[in-house]
Amino acid sequence: MKTHLAAVAAGLALALTAAAAVAQDFPREGVKGADLNAAFRPKGITFDAPADQPVVLMDSRYVYGGDALAGARGDAVLLQQGGHPCQYAMVFDRPAVNFAFNRSRLVAGPSGVTHPVWTATAMDAEGHALGSVGEAEIRSYSDVPAQRFTLTGPGITRIVFWGDDKGFDGFCNVVTDTADVTY
Repeated sequence: MKTHLAAVAAGLALALTAAAAVAQDFPREGVKGADLNAAFRPKGITFDAPADQPVVLMDSRYVYGGDALAGARGDAVLLQQGGHPCQYAMVFDRPAVNFAFNRSRLVAGPSGVTHPVWTATAMDAEGHALGSVGEAEIRSYSDVPAQRFTLTGPGITRIVFWGDDKGFDGFCNVVTDTADVTY
């Protein structure tokens, strides 16, 4: 499983492979904490999140019974668990020039779909903001297409993801399914 998980992490983090085949041995509860960091470590990426609000790599078919999300390159999605507000950082070993990612496609079930207000901010090594993207809260009774976002450097050493579900939305932070890093 570790080799397969590393391939999924590579596909999600650097768009090297599609993550469609992840379902066979991907744990239902997803991968988080030290296991998540071990999967992304070979690509020079780690996650910094509060213990009570972990970042989790999951098979979208296990999120709300498979009725809430759809990935652009397979079924693997990256989401944050916990309450509101929440925040985590994706940290790069070496400075990046570009970071692009998708907010996953939101699938409206019988009662619709919600997604929190969120921002993603590119930071340099000194902690200066280089740019920010985000969306307002989404509440919809129809599917919401995936949206692509790009942050540019140079010198991006971390991306800080912040979200607030206000105690209502289905997720506490942006759900992503694809990311591409350019060094």
